[in-house]
Amino acid sequence: MAPLIIFGVLCAAALLVAACSYQDRSCLIVAALLVCVNWLTFAMPWIYNPASFAHLLVAAGIPAHHEDVWSVMDLVCLVTVIVVCRHTWWAPVLWAPYLIMLAMLAVAWANDLEYVAYKDVLDAALIVQLATLFVVGGGGCADRVFDCCRRLRGMGGSASELARRSEVAR
Repeated sequence: MAPLIIFGVLCAAALLVAACSYQDRSCLIVAALLVCVNWLTFAMPWIYNPASFAHLLVAAGIPAHHEDVWSVMDLVCLVTVIVVCRHTWWAPVLWAPYLIMLAMLAVAWANDLEYVAYKDVLDAALIVQLATLFVVGGGGCADRVFDCCRRLRGMGGSASELARRSEVAR
């Protein structure tokens, strides 16, 4: 459960970093949102299985497995990133892990592998995507954090200056 929490926090942080980025902000937000939704689709069976897509499809009378839903979601994310972010230099680094995930799920399906056998490949693909989002959007986010800290230090300095002046006036 701890890796789910860590990856969930990192996905939320990647979305925040994308919103603060300077270059290709709209494309980066879409890519980060897709990474978050894809991770949530993947993690839902462990977080709360009755809310997972596969469980909802089975409840609606459509036979589905979690791996089927993951494959469809990976394909949707792959195509969306290719179309929306095609003009950026970093897009292949984001869509290649979706392709790797699809290939791994196909290999697992063909060889009847359990999730534990290919878990590390999926985790590594997510780490590559998160690292890309942090690297591309991190500069703008860091600038905003440093600017906020600078303003806070300035406010502290003016408050101490005000306190000093009030002491002198007494």
